[in-house]
Amino acid sequence: MALYDGHYKALRDAQAVEAVARKTFAAYLIGESAGADYATGRNSRVTVGRLQREVSRSESTIHRCRRLLARFGCRTVVFAGRHRTLAERLESWKRNDRARGWAAVSALHESSTLPVDNSIVKTLLDQGFGTPPERSYGFPSFSRSKSVSSSENEMKRRASRGTEKGKRRKISRAYDQRATLLAEKCRRDERMPLWVRRITRQQLAAALTRYAVAGWLADDVHGAFEEFRISGKKLITNPDKPIGYLCHILRFVPEDVPPALLDRARTVAAQEAERAANRALFAEMRTAAMNAAAADSPGRAAARAAVAQLAHRNVGNARERARQADADTRARARRTD
Repeated sequence: MALYDGHYKALRDAQAVEAVARKTFAAYLIGESAGADYATGRNSRVTVGRLQREVSRSESTIHRCRRLLARFGCRTVVFAGRHRTLAERLESWKRNDRARGWAAVSALHESSTLPVDNSIVKTLLDQGFGTPPERSYGFPSFSRSKSVSSSENEMKRRASRGTEKGKRRKISRAYDQRATLLAEKCRRDERMPLWVRRITRQQLAAALTRYAVAGWLADDVHGAFEEFRISGKKLITNPDKPIGYLCHILRFVPEDVPPALLDRARTVAAQEAERAANRALFAEMRTAAMNAAAADSPGRAAARAAVAQLAHRNVGNARERARQADADTRARARRTD
């Protein structure tokens, strides 16, 4: 810590070292020195995972602390850590050793490159800061600051995001609107098997997207089940992977040939024929009603009188508009003269 207080600011200004907080570096030193020999500082075999738990910092922070200590010239790696090979791991498993690699072995010693201010050392000793006693396991009272990464971020090697009040809201993937509508109709259709209606809307929309784009409806999906059953294949009532089994059934039907397309065409043709028959029947009834009255009946006479009155009024209005237009033309001619 005397080297940190005396040289860190200058090294940091020269961009020779990475940013490490003093409190973090102090906790790291206590955790690192706890694994070394108390008298000589050798055989420090502390893993990065153990330092993460004791210092309550991420893996990248521990590596920055180690690089800073090496820059101070106080840590020498005797044996570099490495991952075990497959043969070594299999041999370790026989001995009930589940470790995935070998921890680095280092020696902690005084700096051989940077001078130490003894007054700072005396101040640190007066404050109670020193090498922990033998078989110590770090500094348990070191608390995590509010801006430090959470344990989830540390395990997934993500950067700190400040105080985390809750997990980030999960954003659902957006599917084609036609696929979402088809999935919802299939989940509500009672003709569908129960395991289909239990599939989530997102999973069902993902499986039916290309079929929905091709114009499929819920009737077509039901028709695919019927064709699968009619072809002689057994329809499982409770598949282990419902969404996979659904895709397996649908792949036997071409996307551009919906199973219920012919039925819908027949229905449309029948409805159109029924509407045409209704129109013909209405025209026939209208003609019969018009021919029901005699030519000299009071109703027909009143209708002819109304038509004649309307025609006379229209002729009068046309003559009045013509006279007004002629008067306007003469007035403009006089103003021009």
